[in-house]
Amino acid sequence: MNNLKTTKQIHAGVGIEFVHGDLYGVAMDVVKKFVAKSDTRPILQYALHTSNGDVVATDSHRLIKIENIHGFEQEYIINPKNLMVAKSDRYPEVTKIIEGATEKAFEAITLNKEHIHLWLNVFKSILQTMKAMKVLARNKMVELQFNEEGVSVSVDTLKIDFTLPFETYEQPESMRRIRFGCEYMKDALEAHFKLNSPEVTIRFTSDMRPFTLSDGVMVTSLVLPVRIYE
Repeated sequence: MNNLKTTKQIHAGVGIEFVHGDLYGVAMDVVKKFVAKSDTRPILQYALHTSNGDVVATDSHRLIKIENIHGFEQEYIINPKNLMVAKSDRYPEVTKIIEGATEKAFEAITLNKEHIHLWLNVFKSILQTMKAMKVLARNKMVELQFNEEGVSVSVDTLKIDFTLPFETYEQPESMRRIRFGCEYMKDALEAHFKLNSPEVTIRFTSDMRPFTLSDGVMVTSLVLPVRIYE
């Protein structure tokens, strides 16, 4: 595995061999946001560590996959909050979920490193404003709206509508807008920011199918949209 430390370092006369990649601690902090908060489906409170070095976590509303980040040679599930390790063959088929979201997906937006940070601050500020105004959880939704000039974020509950920056943009032909939870988008962007994604490509299929944010190197995050009622 390219990013794993395999050389032994001597500390106090004892050889130390690091098992995981340099960013494993950051990765486990990131996936805390993507695991389930309730015990309705206990297995979703864990992050899957696959035998090929990937870590995957989902709460059924959003998902993250971080590639080549751990050094276990077997498959485990680990609770990122208390680091409890277990084994199970009942974790969801996340590969199929990601393939379903990327199949025939439209590459609409590319963000560079600066844009990732700007988008993160925008969605973080919107979420903080919603919390300050005591907006109910079910109403903490935002919309991305697509037009010929670019993409904008709109928030009905706050009467906000402004244009977002981007590196490249192509207007989707089959959709004008997509709605989703503000917190989910904030967490997806934060994952890419903390794990040093050099750029992020956002791909859409339709306004009712999950969309992905991928750096094409290590991190793929997925967000499930909500229905738009005209």
